[in-house]
Amino acid sequence: MLAGCGPVRLVANANIPQPLVVKIPGAVAVFMPPEFSTYVHKEERWGTEWNIDIGKAQADAMSRLLNAMFERVIIVDSLNAGKQLSGEINAILEPSVEEYAFVTPRDAGSPFFAVSIKYRVNVYSPDGKLADSWGFTGYGTAPAGGLSNTEPLEDATALAMRDAGAKLAVEFRDQAIVRDLLPDPQSTDGPGAAPAAGTPEESSESSGEQPEESPMATPASEGGAAGEAPAAVPSGEPGASSEEAEEAEEAEEALESGTSESAPETQSESEPEATPESDSEAKPATDSESESKPTTEPAPDALA
Repeated sequence: MLAGCGPVRLVANANIPQPLVVKIPGAVAVFMPPEFSTYVHKEERWGTEWNIDIGKAQADAMSRLLNAMFERVIIVDSLNAGKQLSGEINAILEPSVEEYAFVTPRDAGSPFFAVSIKYRVNVYSPDGKLADSWGFTGYGTAPAGGLSNTEPLEDATALAMRDAGAKLAVEFRDQAIVRDLLPDPQSTDGPGAAPAAGTPEESSESSGEQPEESPMATPASEGGAAGEAPAAVPSGEPGASSEEAEEAEEAEEALESGTSESAPETQSESEPEATPESDSEAKPATDSESESKPTTEPAPDALA
């Protein structure tokens, strides 16, 4: 059990391996202020004074991580020194510790030590102006063992720094300010994009041209007298005999008496195509029809 017999002092040791990540193109200057590289957490709890030195361990870990994340890292001792490199760098980074907290088995009522470390990275433009700030937290736990408080708390602290380092390596590149450091992606639009967009229009135009053929066939089926066109075609052929022409004229005369006013227009249009022989024979038949109005009995024989 913990007792208030004396202070607890420990120096953290962070064994963080180099992350396997793709480096961010560009160069950055890194300024680690003294309060970061020499950070010592001091606290008195349950009559015990705690002194936890994490400054050197986290400074070494931060330097190792940033060198693995960026193509070039320049360590500077001040922001002004970073501003002097404005022509060589893309940004200036400044890490800091916002909070170190730990829980003992006596605090939580469980046989574990737990540590959390909250970090923040300020991102400055090359001219020294603050552009963005990003915070992240690392967590670590270790089982309590024996009467020693130092070793399990040291292990939990190292795991917390390792967890924070993993978040920095993976999540920092997704921040908006870091995306501004990356080169602009090349456009994926190719020269063939415009013709591809016009292809549906061409297909729609071609599909609209096809229905135009249908109106050409409709006049043959329209009108009240569907049999006029077949009857007029043979009469206008140059090789048609006089008998066939007479039969066609008789059929037209029979249909003329029962059709609408459009029938004479059709007949008048077909008359110029008829042969001279059929015209001379057809005129007397038409005159007699207007005077005596014969019956339509010859029509079935002509259609048959």
